[in-house]
Amino acid sequence: MFTGYHILIKFFNNGNTANDFTKEDYIHFEKNSIEGDLQGITEKLDYLSSLGIDLIYLGPVFESMTTHGYDTTDYFSLSENVSLPEKEKRLNVLNILIEEAHKRNIRVILDIVLNHASKYYNFDSIPEGFKPVTEPPQSRQEERWQKMFIFWNFSDSSTREFLTEVGRYWLKNTNADGFRLDHALGIPQDFWFYFITEMKKIRNDVILLGEVWDDVKDEKDNYNLIKSFKSFEGKNIFTSLFDFFVYDSFEKIFVNKSKNMKEFCEILKMSSDINDEKFSLTYFIENHDLKRFIDICNDKEIWKNVMKLLFTLSGNIMLEYGNEICIKGDKEYIFPSESGRVAMIFPENHTKEQTDCFTFTKDLIKMRKNNEELQSGKYFFREADNDYLIFEKILENRKSVVMIFRKSTEYFFDNTYKSLTDNTVFKGYVNVPEGVYILKCCDEI
Repeated sequence: MFTGYHILIKFFNNGNTANDFTKEDYIHFEKNSIEGDLQGITEKLDYLSSLGIDLIYLGPVFESMTTHGYDTTDYFSLSENVSLPEKEKRLNVLNILIEEAHKRNIRVILDIVLNHASKYYNFDSIPEGFKPVTEPPQSRQEERWQKMFIFWNFSDSSTREFLTEVGRYWLKNTNADGFRLDHALGIPQDFWFYFITEMKKIRNDVILLGEVWDDVKDEKDNYNLIKSFKSFEGKNIFTSLFDFFVYDSFEKIFVNKSKNMKEFCEILKMSSDINDEKFSLTYFIENHDLKRFIDICNDKEIWKNVMKLLFTLSGNIMLEYGNEICIKGDKEYIFPSESGRVAMIFPENHTKEQTDCFTFTKDLIKMRKNNEELQSGKYFFREADNDYLIFEKILENRKSVVMIFRKSTEYFFDNTYKSLTDNTVFKGYVNVPEGVYILKCCDEI
């Protein structure tokens, strides 16, 4: 299990201005980029450690021509603008970051894009012995991306071996703990099985977090899709996959209220049924391709309630950088998917509201770690109606109760319960305000 933190590097912290690019150096420059780099992340590891996260998921670090970095031009070289101008010194910058993170018990995974690469990919950089080939777009997503990317042909054995060598190279030459695998849906399951088998030969505990979702299918179809990528020939492939469908439910339940709590209960059942001892889904309320959640809900109390619910889900949690301070996106962006890519704000510049949000998030992380049933317990669904859902999280002899009310409700508490987030006590008949409540029976505390 992990509580992760995603960093889109160019937007986080600039630790070395000597490696900065100008706007003209990019084929796609996002206006809120502050030319962040790996050195800047190393500078802020104490901040991340104080928050309580135990994994960093780095955005793409490889050579590219954009501020987001998803257009790889050389898989075997770090980009100058996230490390150093001198190519022979760049790898050391990443290794220092990983070493310093490990000292703070924080693991580090790298974002690798194997489905596609930049149209400007440097084929001269390909190691001797490999001759990868490309193919035309094979899906609706790839047709949208074809102006910017080339697509690798996974029916070609040399291409498959070349892309597997990318993973081998970074596990052998750094102490990275694994990979986040972009658009895993666009790559055949048998390749992933081979890739992951090869990675485990280098590091048996490698973390492999995949992105598999289809925005035109319904929840049931998508969970079946996740199951089809979770394992191959009866053996698990990934360590984890993102759950976009619980994320989607947050807006439908708490913001536009187009989904009721009975429906959410069924989604939680489908989601939790996928988890097992070697695989856990990863949950989130923001990522680099989405609006900031506060810009969706426009209500700090809704944000807090969704955050509380997020930290009760069995599996992994991934925060987007700035999620912990309820950072707002840029409403003037043309593409909403890029609006959340704003400059990070650190404690010396926090408003009182941001400081309060940081403390709130930090306390949720601590609560989750101190109550293991929240992160890995089984769900026992007690009651569900259109406007409320009550379930227990149980692990061995530990139990918490999660109550979600979409409107103020009179409820009878059969024992004395205490809130894990604010120490409020509930006993007997209580008019419970709208919100999310994480409770412990006082007899069990």
